Amino acid sequence: MERFRTNQNLEPDSATVQLMVDEVFSNPKAVKYLHSLGLTDELIKKHIDKIFDFAVDMNNCKGCKGLQYCNKEPKHLVSSVTFKNDVVDRNIVPCKKYLEYANFKKRFTYFDFPEEWLDNKINTSVSNMKSKAKVEILSLYAKASKKESSRWIYIKGDIASGKSFYAATLCVDAARNGAFEHIFFMNVPNKFKELSDLAFTKNPNFSLEIEIIQNADFLVLDDFGNEFKSDFVRDNILFPILSYRVRNKLFTIITSNYSIDDCASMYQTSNASKPKIEQIRQLLNLSCKKEITIFDPSLQ
Repeated sequence: MERFRTNQNLEPDSATVQLMVDEVFSNPKAVKYLHSLGLTDELIKKHIDKIFDFAVDMNNCKGCKGLQYCNKEPKHLVSSVTFKNDVVDRNIVPCKKYLEYANFKKRFTYFDFPEEWLDNKINTSVSNMKSKAKVEILSLYAKASKKESSRWIYIKGDIASGKSFYAATLCVDAARNGAFEHIFFMNVPNKFKELSDLAFTKNPNFSLEIEIIQNADFLVLDDFGNEFKSDFVRDNILFPILSYRVRNKLFTIITSNYSIDDCASMYQTSNASKPKIEQIRQLLNLSCKKEITIFDPSLQ
């Protein structure tokens, strides 16, 4: 169905009007919706100039395959009809899929992974990865999504084993189904450097950033263990984040090339720091229970 191009300063001729009426009434879903607004068939015909584009958009968009395939101009906008106080009006509004995507993306407070991963789907990107470890991770994630558990997930694996992709897919699924409202996925080496820079320039955003990370409903600490380590990073970034989230039972996924013991030990700078290191080790062991090791998908 194509839009009729008419001179906006002229009324369409009777033949054109009849074609527009025929097109609208050939779309049962459009007519049913218009009736639900209180519009009679006669009112639909009377205001066909305001209603026609709505029916065209409904017909053209019914087989929508996704925002990236939209061939409308401008993209992702559709006509909407309202009927209030006996007045029929037409508005241009974002389409349903665009609004769904906007709400989906709004659930990410921050994400540090490729934008194309936002299209990941758990049933194709994760469920078809066959391994006992991945089944266990998926089960823990499902319980956390249903608020049946706040147990953390510690994913250990070699470079290119798919840890980041896997964790990002879980974040995308959580955003898509609304299981968590504030999702924060960060590459630890990059983010900890940003936070350190803010602190050393006495930027007030340092405390705000820490608070946002601490309070995220769903936090991913990706590539943990490869960040620059110092007493400041340990005592003013890592420990406050971990301890706060453990106390408040906030769901967290950690991906790393290293074990929990290795990561904790790498933060030991002196004998005096041993008690703090032990606290970090205990926090991770208490909240994660165990490490789950995954392997390079090409080797499975």
